[in-house]
Amino acid sequence: MGTFYHLLRLLEKDPDVISCLSLTTLVRFIVLATNLKDDIILVLQSAAAPVSEPPAVLSPAFNAFLAAACSISPAQVHDAWSLLQGVVWNGAIDMDVSTLWTNDAQQKGFAEHSLYPPSHYCTQLGCRRGKQTLKKVEQREVVLITLAHGPCAAKAVQLYCQVCEVGYRHNYSVSGSVRTYYDEQPETIQVTDHVFMEQSVVELFKTAMDVSWTSATNCVRLYNICLSQGKRAPEGYCVKFEITGDHVWDAFVITALLEDCNRRMTSLKVPHTDVRRHYCDRCTRMYANDQGITTHKVSVVVVDGITVGHPCCSVYNCHIPLSNNHHRFCPTHSNHDGRCSIIACDLPVVRGRRTCSTPAHQHVEKTYELRGQSRFQLQECLARARVAHPNDAVGQDVEIAMLHAPEAEEEYELNDAGTLALPVLDSGGPTPVVDIGTTGGLTGQPTKRRLKAMFGRRRTHNEQLIVAPCGMIIARQTFFGAEGVASVVQFIKNVYAGDDTIKPDHIFFDNNCTLSKMVKDDPFFERIGLSVDVFHFNCKHSESDTYCQENCNPVNFPELLGDNGKGWRFNSSIAEQTNGWFGGYHSICREMLAHKYNFFCDELILRRNRRTEDRLRQDGYKPRRWPRQRL
Repeated sequence: MGTFYHLLRLLEKDPDVISCLSLTTLVRFIVLATNLKDDIILVLQSAAAPVSEPPAVLSPAFNAFLAAACSISPAQVHDAWSLLQGVVWNGAIDMDVSTLWTNDAQQKGFAEHSLYPPSHYCTQLGCRRGKQTLKKVEQREVVLITLAHGPCAAKAVQLYCQVCEVGYRHNYSVSGSVRTYYDEQPETIQVTDHVFMEQSVVELFKTAMDVSWTSATNCVRLYNICLSQGKRAPEGYCVKFEITGDHVWDAFVITALLEDCNRRMTSLKVPHTDVRRHYCDRCTRMYANDQGITTHKVSVVVVDGITVGHPCCSVYNCHIPLSNNHHRFCPTHSNHDGRCSIIACDLPVVRGRRTCSTPAHQHVEKTYELRGQSRFQLQECLARARVAHPNDAVGQDVEIAMLHAPEAEEEYELNDAGTLALPVLDSGGPTPVVDIGTTGGLTGQPTKRRLKAMFGRRRTHNEQLIVAPCGMIIARQTFFGAEGVASVVQFIKNVYAGDDTIKPDHIFFDNNCTLSKMVKDDPFFERIGLSVDVFHFNCKHSESDTYCQENCNPVNFPELLGDNGKGWRFNSSIAEQTNGWFGGYHSICREMLAHKYNFFCDELILRRNRRTEDRLRQDGYKPRRWPRQRL
């Protein structure tokens, strides 16, 4: 049917229809329409219509897109479709139309790569829909990591059977809390919610690891530098056109599990939960009209950080995991071990020391060593190691060598002669004089010349949590350098990207007065209220801060108030309460490497969420899930 001979016969049959169209326009029409076949099936007027036959008429959206892309009128699109629908439905013509997909299609909600489930029908045995195509749809913007064309903008589409309550995605189906991967997998693997990889890319990474000892970090560099072709995401696109080490490892694990199940002739089934879709009567308020019909809702989350973390690379904000928790630097920055520990000094260290040959730098190291051997410093180290709960309920003897150096930058002041180094306390003043054994008078007050040093390991800065007022932990992310407001903004956008259904209507954050200024022109936050929780607003925010009082005062948001304006409807202090629970694990996980740490924390959160949801159900708060967003 899709042969050139058949096309010629059609043109001879009705030459007036396409007499004013060039051959390039004609081929472009066929190629674009062929790529849209799955989308056209999706909007067929009748779900009972067979997918083997093309519709007689295109919907207005497809008509407008094809007219603009092919530079012809909507009437000509109608005529061309009437003549060529059989060719489009049964064959294709290869042609590079990548620029058209980038410029025209994205604006109208189409994409060159549409990652649909394998079938448009429900495949559950005994489904009452029979041969009716699935019409309940969720789609989101994703990036497709390809070998030949680099990263590409794509859309992932989920079809949902309302009868069987099963969702069908590109690689798997979801029923209840179980994800079942298809026995016959497509050539593209979903790695995360918004990242898909061609299997050829995954195989490249696995082969590189196998035969040339290439790390996941270097696989990332290989792709982002050489294979991405320098492509960048279109302006306003919600996903970056680059991969990370987590993407490489996730792809490795998923494909390895699929291959193992295939060899054992079984299906891969794993837990599937999306806590972002949780809501209940304690964290969400529904509003109804006089007829009892729900008109709108108010859902709330709280964002806060807790100082729990793991050892990380001493290079600021480096996310590459350590190979060993006694190392100071990751494999990529291991050459820094030979550099002076004084911040901003790149000179090589003296053999057996951690500073260079600069006398002032050596004096700082001597002071650090003397201070580290003193009784009060060892007590500080022990206190840091124990924190909230001991790692072992039985008292243990601890070797001095096992007490790690201070895991933060330290500041020192030098005297005029540069022979006296005094550590600067958090209060800003130097500690009492430490004699480093040099000659000369050491009684004078030190000058303001200061040096910063990093002798120990760095640790991640904090764990940022998004918590619903009912106690459900929605998301967690490790912040490596600091609790920057810009990082919090990106964290929120990453969690709720691509689905307005689950986006909260109000967010509590103790620094919302800064955050709200930063996002005032960001359309993502256009309909989200931003206020400071009641405790922090009353205790830590100045009454003279006009902007904060006018824009972030929770009293200014009536939806947060209780009945008749008395009290508060939502528990805005839930994050502080959750931090008390989460912080109790600090001494248990503080020496874990990154992968074990993340697995441990995620498992604890999953277990806590299950207990919380059971309690909410028992207390009558009706925990449930937001439905998937429709087209």
